[in-house]
Amino acid sequence: MTKTDINAILKGPEWTMEDAYGDIGSVRYEESLREAAAAAERLAQLGECPEEDIQERLGIYSNAWERISSLTSFVKCLGAKNVEDGRVSAAKGRLTEVSAQLDAAAGKLFAAIASLAADSPLWNERPLSDWSFVLRERMHDWKSKLSLSDREWLEHFEVRCFTPMGDLFKEFQKGVDFTARRSDGTEERIRAAKLVAVIKGAPDRVLRDSVHAGLVKSYGERKGLYAGRLNELHGFRLTAFERAGTTPLAVSLAQNRMSEGALKAMRQAILSEIDLVRESVLLRAPFFGSEKLAVFDLMAPAPEKDSQVPQLIPYRDGIGIVKKALGTVDPAMADFIDMMLEKHWIDAVVSDNKIGGAFYSRMNEFRMPRVFTSYMGTLTTVLQQGHELGHAYHYWVMRDMPAILTEFPMTLTETASTFNEALIRRYLLARADDREAFGMLWQELRSAANFLMNTMVRMEFELKFLEERRSGLVSADRCIELMREAWREWYGDTTDEADDYLWAYKLHYYKTDQLIYNYPYTVGYLLSQGLLTELDRRGDDFMPFYKAMLRDTGRMTVDEIIGTHFKQNAEDPGFWRGCMKGALASIRRFSELTQQNKL
Repeated sequence: MTKTDINAILKGPEWTMEDAYGDIGSVRYEESLREAAAAAERLAQLGECPEEDIQERLGIYSNAWERISSLTSFVKCLGAKNVEDGRVSAAKGRLTEVSAQLDAAAGKLFAAIASLAADSPLWNERPLSDWSFVLRERMHDWKSKLSLSDREWLEHFEVRCFTPMGDLFKEFQKGVDFTARRSDGTEERIRAAKLVAVIKGAPDRVLRDSVHAGLVKSYGERKGLYAGRLNELHGFRLTAFERAGTTPLAVSLAQNRMSEGALKAMRQAILSEIDLVRESVLLRAPFFGSEKLAVFDLMAPAPEKDSQVPQLIPYRDGIGIVKKALGTVDPAMADFIDMMLEKHWIDAVVSDNKIGGAFYSRMNEFRMPRVFTSYMGTLTTVLQQGHELGHAYHYWVMRDMPAILTEFPMTLTETASTFNEALIRRYLLARADDREAFGMLWQELRSAANFLMNTMVRMEFELKFLEERRSGLVSADRCIELMREAWREWYGDTTDEADDYLWAYKLHYYKTDQLIYNYPYTVGYLLSQGLLTELDRRGDDFMPFYKAMLRDTGRMTVDEIIGTHFKQNAEDPGFWRGCMKGALASIRRFSELTQQNKL
């Protein structure tokens, strides 16, 4: 089936950018970029910053920062839509340079703010009051531990050498190009975007198996490229961190606004139930005729009993499920999706020109979110729609706030999205007969395994890689060994093999703006499970609680969110075990039903 055939059946929406900047180089685009650059130049020309000028200069900086962040998101969206667009890399470089110029020009401003007394009345006046949380956070940023000359050198190096390295991953991904076999004997061309979509749960098992074999061959032949890139990225990071006297984990935790104690407590909570969590994998293996689950079946949808390949779910029906599920909690959540569709802010068509995966982004200048996916007509991609729309809704309830206060960390970013997924699964399960319950519980088990083990595997691999990188280069073969070690630590003996090249094909490892970008998904998943408990407990009072929590995600840490809104201690493993109860109950129920031969 061609992409044209799939899109004709599914009829997924396609976004427009005409209500934003239109295109790179448009009048609107260039005007916004010029204003940001002019602000940087104006700040650079000013001398020392007296207290009475702080608010004015911060206003100039804030406006320019908002434009740059908005333009950067816009360019990201265009690059995701068309990986062949050669203008994107140059546009990113230009924006990165203007951003660096702006931050350098604001040095005297931030120095003046840093010298303000803690009880200065300026902290209570806008725009400084809007920025106070972030600015106080920045005062303890790892870069602040560097000398002025080191910081200046680092900024130039990041702009010219480090940040552009992230784009090379996309170039490497263009090398993913092979033919896979479907169950009906036909062949399909597989490139990066389709490979990711198949991995995430294509219903055709023969296709999954064939794509996995192609993945192993493709990445195996080019593993040196990916290992080399990881060594370069982390080699630079480690050098800079050591200069500042910090560690990669400390930098990541600060970036994700989470204490090390909370991370350790979460990890301890999962490991305390690891035998039951592993059942989420083992219980699914017999349905594929095996004692252990094949690695290419980890994200597989529930197997159909009457036909080998289930029918595709048209987009209209799939998004209808999402709307009904969310509407049971609050009709406004369903109305929000209608608005996203009416404004053409969702892109879900399938195309070889798109990057793999899915994401949400927003353009602060216009207060506009965007959702990017490749909708494949499976229940998995129905859940994916809900996930990304959860991100967009999170931003939407904050859009009236100063843009800097909508910059929530990845740990809290993943909360609303995984909560949406949980609501959809719960909605479908409540309305399911035994046959349909099988599919829904299957989804619950799949999510539990993914968020409680797979993301932790990815974290363990990255931490071990970083540790070994301290002593020298880490070879591609050693990367495979490290992945296998991390895999066994979490999955035990539940799969037929490890996902050897997860470190190579996973985009998260190659991001230059995020580090150890994996455990935030586990945090978001568990907090979303905690939200289900709050929904049951609060009933009609849930939405005010939920919105208040979301609106605090840009001005509180994970620990503070848990303490203020959940009234719990983030460093207590008991809190995280409480969040796991729903997932563990689903695993037990699936086990009971299979033993009773009801599935």
